[in-house]
Amino acid sequence: MKISILIYLYLIYPIYSIWFISHASIIHDNLSIVGNLDGMRVYFIIWALLCELALGIGFHKCIHKSIHKKYLIPMLSISSFMFLTSILLPYLPEEYPILSELHIVLSFVGLLSMLFIASMMIISLKMTYHIYPYDYYMILMYGCSLGIYGANYMSVNSLVEVFLGILLPIYLYHLGDRLK
Repeated sequence: MKISILIYLYLIYPIYSIWFISHASIIHDNLSIVGNLDGMRVYFIIWALLCELALGIGFHKCIHKSIHKKYLIPMLSISSFMFLTSILLPYLPEEYPILSELHIVLSFVGLLSMLFIASMMIISLKMTYHIYPYDYYMILMYGCSLGIYGANYMSVNSLVEVFLGILLPIYLYHLGDRLK
């Protein structure tokens, strides 16, 4: 079972994500734009489900060991719902401006809340298990620096989305292994 999870986290999900974002500019576009290109809608929904599965694997490994699991599990469910709902809404600002704005709000709030949940969980695990997650802070700082670079283009770019989407589940999965 562990081998199949590692194959999924290290090969299947990252390769699919990289293939998916290769259909547009990794720096200038975000995944919402890629997902609404001609013929890419189904692949966008598949990518979102793969992303949720990867995040679910990573969070499942750690969240039950957190002293705040009573609060974090419902928050994670709401965040996942927001993320998946945003994927189902089209991002076509010219044709559907209100739905596009709702798509942006749900995806942005869903991502921020997921990062907040991960941070709160890691802080509580740090207090309980006396771990020092410097590597998590490095991932966040690197992701934020990519985001600042992408902000020059007034968009959270695909590079940031894929970077955090691939590394966060892998990090949480291995963090769960360290908490024994």
